[in-house]
Amino acid sequence: MRPKNLTDWCVWIDQLNYLVSCWGEKESGPVRFKGILSCHRSIEQATRRVVRAGIIALAVFSAAFAQAQEFWVGLASFQGETNAEKYLSQRDHLDVPNLKIVRAQTPLGTFFRVVSGPYLDESQARRKISEVKSDGGTAWLVLRQTSDPIPTIHDDLAASPTLEPASAAQISLPEVPAQPATPEEIPDLADSLTLEVSAGETIPLTRIEHGAIQVDGHINEAIWQSIPVIDRFVLIEPATLKEGRHKSRMRVAYSDKGIYVSADLEQPQETLLRRLTGRDVRDNRDSFSVTLDTSGEGRYGFWFGINLGDSLMDGTVLPERKFSSDWDGPWYGRSQKTDTGWSMEMYIPWGIVSMPAADEIRQVGMYVSRKVAYLDERWAWPALPSTQPKFMSALSKLEMTDVQPKQQYNIYPFLSSGYDWVDEEARYRAGADMFWRPSTNFQMNATINPDFGNVESDDVIINLTATETFFPEKRLFFLEGQEIFVASPRADTRSNGVGNQGLPYTMVNTRRIGGRPRAPQVDPGVDVPQRELIQPSELKGAVKTTGQIGRIRYGVMGAFEEEVKFDVVDNGTPRNLHQDGNDYGIARLLYEDNEGGAYRALGVLSTAVLNRERDAVVHGVDWHYLSPGGGVKIDGQAMSSDIDGVERGYGGFLDFEFTYREGLTHRVGLEYFDEQIDINDLGFLQRNDEYRIRSALQWTKSDLSWARDNQFDVRGFLQNNVSEDLFTGGGLFVSNRLRLNNLSQLVARLSFFPSVYDDLNSFGNGTYRIEDKIMADVSWTSDTAKTWSYKFGAVYAEENLGAPSYEGSFGITWRPGDQFALELSNRYVKSEGWLLHQQDDLFATFRSELWAPRISIEYFLSARQQFRIAMQWVGIRAREDEFFLVPASPGHLIPTTKPSGPGVRDSYDFSVSQYSLQLRYRWEIAPLSDIFVVYTRQANLGLALSDEDFFEIFDSAWRDPLADFLVFKIRYRFGS
Repeated sequence: MRPKNLTDWCVWIDQLNYLVSCWGEKESGPVRFKGILSCHRSIEQATRRVVRAGIIALAVFSAAFAQAQEFWVGLASFQGETNAEKYLSQRDHLDVPNLKIVRAQTPLGTFFRVVSGPYLDESQARRKISEVKSDGGTAWLVLRQTSDPIPTIHDDLAASPTLEPASAAQISLPEVPAQPATPEEIPDLADSLTLEVSAGETIPLTRIEHGAIQVDGHINEAIWQSIPVIDRFVLIEPATLKEGRHKSRMRVAYSDKGIYVSADLEQPQETLLRRLTGRDVRDNRDSFSVTLDTSGEGRYGFWFGINLGDSLMDGTVLPERKFSSDWDGPWYGRSQKTDTGWSMEMYIPWGIVSMPAADEIRQVGMYVSRKVAYLDERWAWPALPSTQPKFMSALSKLEMTDVQPKQQYNIYPFLSSGYDWVDEEARYRAGADMFWRPSTNFQMNATINPDFGNVESDDVIINLTATETFFPEKRLFFLEGQEIFVASPRADTRSNGVGNQGLPYTMVNTRRIGGRPRAPQVDPGVDVPQRELIQPSELKGAVKTTGQIGRIRYGVMGAFEEEVKFDVVDNGTPRNLHQDGNDYGIARLLYEDNEGGAYRALGVLSTAVLNRERDAVVHGVDWHYLSPGGGVKIDGQAMSSDIDGVERGYGGFLDFEFTYREGLTHRVGLEYFDEQIDINDLGFLQRNDEYRIRSALQWTKSDLSWARDNQFDVRGFLQNNVSEDLFTGGGLFVSNRLRLNNLSQLVARLSFFPSVYDDLNSFGNGTYRIEDKIMADVSWTSDTAKTWSYKFGAVYAEENLGAPSYEGSFGITWRPGDQFALELSNRYVKSEGWLLHQQDDLFATFRSELWAPRISIEYFLSARQQFRIAMQWVGIRAREDEFFLVPASPGHLIPTTKPSGPGVRDSYDFSVSQYSLQLRYRWEIAPLSDIFVVYTRQANLGLALSDEDFFEIFDSAWRDPLADFLVFKIRYRFGS
């Protein structure tokens, strides 16, 4: 303030005197005045007298020119003047002097603020802020120049100054009773208390009593009206950053047990799209999602989504934008249709998420988005479209006090019973999963006698190549806390981009645990049926611990398989063959730091698979960097494998990602894996014995006049093997995805593969040359928000020796209502020269046809009760054409005649018939508590082909299933 009289001069001079005398005693930062009396007590009188004369002279000289400031306290901010006056009339009981309503012009518009003041100095204002907070309210410091008048609501708006908070945005009302209000007691949401948030500000949340809000989707508790609204949602898909067409009003509050989120979402009733699906199923429907950086520092987080109709979605997120839907948590969410659109509420317990230890003040990052299905748009706050590199480190900060979750536990006992028609036997199993979190930064999970199968089925994929098919994890125990074992972005194959990403590189693929057993070593004359080789291994149990100590996160997991029993035929006599199961171990340490806005991390990962035949141990070191502005991203991992009887192997990769400007990203990758490295006992690596360089350039342009957005992707790679230094892989791929204004989508791809050497698909029988080839495909998808939606595609490709291949596909989806969905698709492939290995050094080409129909029917009694019928089938008919031999040294395949003589097949024609049928009823009786009734029938039959048509091929497989069983399973969650 500017001194106006003798008393003001004395006070002002004494404060300046205190500033000079106390400056050296402060550690850093601005001096916060403690008051004149405290200064007298802490500073010797002699020192003050020495400097007083100089200070007085300086103050008198500068007072004529300096412009002082006044300190005010802001208490609330409203978009409407009526609510500001109502607030003022209801707050007479507060010990806050000189309340005024002022008009403030901000970049976000005009607001009516309730302020108190002026105060003599900053210390008085801050003491008043502390008093208001202790009474349950929230306040912030407001500075103004004393030359400016205080603009009351009667002043001319044009003359009103801008009053900006001097610290973080903090707007809230004291708590009100938790009981629901009657409709006439609830103020109009369109004129609610509105929170002004600028980039970089921290938002202190309102604390409420646990249980004060009933999570039913109705925002009718009076306490919601005391919580400020966030409504600055902008368009991020497409990334125009324009304000959303309809209002989205979100509120956030917290208790010592969890965080509450509500949203009132305006939208014309006739445009609402309510579609029920199973958990984590992506569909085009109205939805609202929340992402929380529970680490508070951009290291890890969780996301939660609720769709109109109460279908839930959730998962984890790692820097900077690695989303996964594998994790499921016991949280609560509900939605309701309203007169103006729809609304939703969610409650997320602190005990289900990982959080570091914290002092009294805890910060959590937050991002929210809303999908508007009839526009096929996504609106979000804050504005973080995928065309920008920063995400986790740029979330809005929420501030809470005294959030120290107490000990949490969850126990999931289960009981299953079923009947296997193939073995003609009944089976029973009981066990339990346990989750214990004694503190916010430590969790232990364990499972005893787990039952991991029979309720979920994988897609049907026929793979006749030498490289393995990757299947994602679906089991609850392994999904919980799995993010700590993700050591590289390459471990995740999912991408929203148009370019093909390829198979993962990961040291931890938990599908190996309890998966197919090792093929047994048998004597001649012992036949092991195929069904015995694909049966899953049973587990005795598993245990996993995850936690955090400061900047270090860690995870340890162990799992132990039961002995495997094979039913074999020994020279015509049935008998049992026993084999020890595997023991698995994983250990992980990760150091993370993000000071200065840059993210840096260094990790160590070790895995072990132990059995009597051999031990396989793999060690890895990974490193990660993201520049402060997000323009440069570096990830890498080095690995070493040590397997009994095999020489130690080495390998690794290094990836760079550059964001040149918004929407333009370039990735470059380097990798090397020697001949001996093998991580596939527990991990997944498509091949070793190679070194490669890869590049991908992606350009996304939004808000085009003739389309919603367009994504153009150019990528390629060059690869040699290490053992022979031969060119074994390469390609150039151009892709484009165009989203049209009518909400349909057109995708086109053109690929070129140069002539290379194939050193894998002879299955160890030599290296041969394949010709250069091209592939072109185009697909069109209609507006998926309609009752009927369609997809059509066509592909032209050249086979390895140049023969043509043609493919056509279509898909139809019918959604006549919220509860029913029918999906039907089919794919047809015709090849004139499909090259396949036969035996030893013999190859053959085939004229083949493939049909792959798929049907899915779903009906929901509610979002938590589902009936589903799903059927997939892939059938192949292949007729022999030409025969080739692998050359003695790398080169072109050598044409040869069809083998003849004793022991040789008369015909190499073959058929394949593989299907999966599942009928499932699921009832989620509580979060992560389910009842399943599931019938599954599967087959994978390969036969010599005579004159059978596709119907006969299917019938043969139907009559000879590998699996045919009915299972009843109940799992219920008990916990704190």
